[in-house]
Amino acid sequence: MECLKPDPNAPYHKMYTTLFKAITAALYMMEDSEFMKARAVLMRAQQETEQLYIDAQQ
Repeated sequence: MECLKPDPNAPYHKMYTTLFKAITAALYMMEDSEFMKARAVLMRAQQETEQLYIDAQQ
């Protein structure tokens, strides 16, 4: 497996913040047994951060 080097143009702060907020929200949802909702929140955050990274490449 090839090790990728960090992209200096990627918006890591925004990516981190997006994931952190989603994880925090998902944890509260799981405490309330809202597992599918938590899953959806995490999947959406993953997609958003992937798009942020892709957009930075262009």
